[in-house]
Amino acid sequence: MTDTTVPSGRAVVARLEGVYKEYGPVRVLDLPELELYAGQVVGVVGENGAGKSTLMGTLSGAVHRDGGRIALDGAPLAPGSTEAAQRLGVAMVSQEFPLVGQLSVAENLLLGRRPEQARSRWLVDRRAQQAQAAAMLADIGLSAGRIGLDRDVRSLPVPTRQMIEIAKAWGRKPRLLILDEPTSSLGPVEAEIVLGLARQLADRGGAVLFIGHRLDEVREVSDRVVVLRNGRLVADLTPSEASEARLIREMVGGELEHGTPKAPSTDAPAFLQLEGLTADGLGPVDLEIKAGEILGVAGLMGSGRSRLIHTIAGAQPSTGGSMTMAGARHAPRTAQDGVEAGIALIPEDRKEQSLVLFASIASNVTVSILRRLSRWGMLGPRAQHAAAVRIAHDVNVRMQSVDQPIGSLSGGNQQRAIFGRAFATAPRLLLLDEPTRGVDVGAKAEIYGLIDRAAADGMTVVAASSELEELLLISHRIAVMNRGRLVAVLDRDEATKEAIMTAAASTTIPASSAPEQASTLQGEPA
Repeated sequence: MTDTTVPSGRAVVARLEGVYKEYGPVRVLDLPELELYAGQVVGVVGENGAGKSTLMGTLSGAVHRDGGRIALDGAPLAPGSTEAAQRLGVAMVSQEFPLVGQLSVAENLLLGRRPEQARSRWLVDRRAQQAQAAAMLADIGLSAGRIGLDRDVRSLPVPTRQMIEIAKAWGRKPRLLILDEPTSSLGPVEAEIVLGLARQLADRGGAVLFIGHRLDEVREVSDRVVVLRNGRLVADLTPSEASEARLIREMVGGELEHGTPKAPSTDAPAFLQLEGLTADGLGPVDLEIKAGEILGVAGLMGSGRSRLIHTIAGAQPSTGGSMTMAGARHAPRTAQDGVEAGIALIPEDRKEQSLVLFASIASNVTVSILRRLSRWGMLGPRAQHAAAVRIAHDVNVRMQSVDQPIGSLSGGNQQRAIFGRAFATAPRLLLLDEPTRGVDVGAKAEIYGLIDRAAADGMTVVAASSELEELLLISHRIAVMNRGRLVAVLDRDEATKEAIMTAAASTTIPASSAPEQASTLQGEPA
């Protein structure tokens, strides 16, 4: 492990000594010593289960450590107290968005706090609340008018909720800011805003703990990168040492490889044809996708990536044009129509849209094939258990038993379980919206393998992603969306980050010809 020298003249913001956490016989975090310095962004990487979330939780007070000492600016931090951590200047942006869906944007931004200009100690000052909430959004470059301070948070898409959570933490003027996968659902432009905020706080003399799976972002923003494996600190690297290859080796203890996906036959028939397809905020779109093809869909936030996926699946109704699938008219009015047509959709937010976290793995992975497992309308527990074991093993879900809650699995294992459930229906068309959001590099490699396998088995795959490297790696062609329109379709040999971003950010589409739509930060899906 490389020893990073103490930055000259910089104070220690946080010091951890002998900190550990155990769940039963398993020690999930074991840190003899770790220091975070003023003026530094410290990147934290590791596979799912490496201890990153536990480290974050102990510093924020959300996890009660079992031993050791933590001091913030020399003051001891009581274990398991988020209130104590906040008083000492800790703010955290969680990947899970701990926002209250039934409350408004303004109420969430000031949850647990009185507006600074409140005129009453006992009554809610709505005017002061709205003014401060608007200022908090403006602080990170968002328009309160576009988002809507009175809108319920549950009505907003994932990227907007992510930015609200960031504004909430930033508004506390933290001394130590903990960012857990802060850009996992954001496009490149919004991700740059978040990276800029991290750098800004460090330049002001604060400290930032930046937990991420996008290694290029971690390397770009960090002054140090620490690597966790099995709860232990295995590397503490300077920027020059933290190459992507080195980080991957330290994280997984070896090399990861992903081959080029086998291209579909040039004689393969068109499987999905879209002609003049329109929907709310989408189109018209003309597109032809071959059988066995992996088509990537790129675009900035608000470009229509998710709208295209959801319209094909039937989760969003089309308003015009036509779709043809395998030579037959495809006009789904509901998501169930899409399922019956042979479509499997893996949505962006697995915990909100795909899983029942407290239910067992078996219940989650077999829910799409219950009719097949039932006789005379009765579900046989043995048949369900056996099917669940087959499905979980088929996609390499690491678990103790299919009877354990699926919420107890890591993000990568949860995502593989969702793929297994989709494959169990033997779909003809697999639609993916951010297929590797919130999973580590090891799990990503396995998921890429599952996508390749699906195409090799004859499925047609459409994958929307905000990660350009991912699309360049897995796709045969990449379709680029801009303001709801399809503006480019790039073959694998001509697709580059520069070509994709040029098309995605082009302003040559006249506003009058683009569909009437708001950006993602106005509360519309990507």
